[in-house]
Amino acid sequence: MKIVVTFALEAEFAAWRRLRSFRRVFVEGNAVYEAQIGEAEVRVVLTGVGARNARRMMSVLLNPPPAVCISAGLAGGLKLGYRRGEILAAGGVRSDSANRIFRSDANLLRLAVGCGARAVEMFYTSERVVLRAQEKSRLGTLADAVEMESFAVLSETSAGGVPGVAIRAIGDPVDLDLPYDFNQVVGKHGRVSIPRVLAQIAKSPHRFPALVQFGRDSLRACASLARFLDRYVEVVASQKSNQEVLSQAVAG
Repeated sequence: MKIVVTFALEAEFAAWRRLRSFRRVFVEGNAVYEAQIGEAEVRVVLTGVGARNARRMMSVLLNPPPAVCISAGLAGGLKLGYRRGEILAAGGVRSDSANRIFRSDANLLRLAVGCGARAVEMFYTSERVVLRAQEKSRLGTLADAVEMESFAVLSETSAGGVPGVAIRAIGDPVDLDLPYDFNQVVGKHGRVSIPRVLAQIAKSPHRFPALVQFGRDSLRACASLARFLDRYVEVVASQKSNQEVLSQAVAG
């Protein structure tokens, strides 16, 4: 069974990559990562930050069409009670620019909960990084967590008839201000620019300790997500295989 998993950034994927022997291959000139996990043939695609970059990678995601697509990575909590590193699986995703809601596949959502994720109603795909606790709290009237790619991923998989699900680990809870303006550090194709990060630090060096702590917390959240995904893709593939065997037995 072929499963595609998307992350915006290499840093979000790194913990899982260390768990498994992902091999790097090139598809249409883009580096992707593949591994066999149980009965699952897993392809990881790094889209870059933002919905525009996620859409740009759709030909890599959906050619050939996988059996399942998982939009993964970190998210900001929008409500009290979601702890850092907690895995959330969203029933639906909405965005800044469209009134439509795209729904996660109900079976994939059920399996995610069975693997330890917390089911929530909604993710909000923002066009920019939400920096301040006050703004996150306001967005809590619309959704449970904020991220930047899932709406694009689920809209495209829906159009292609591929079951999809949005799963995120909480990187920053609702009451946390981010230490720097991360909107200013994203460069070409949605990648983090180290020179831009250094420029932010140079302008406000007193915030550097908070950045270090944020980085440590994010690494722990990514490790939690990696452990979850490692279990989850095996369960999804195993169930699909069992369904196919049952269907063949009934047909026979």
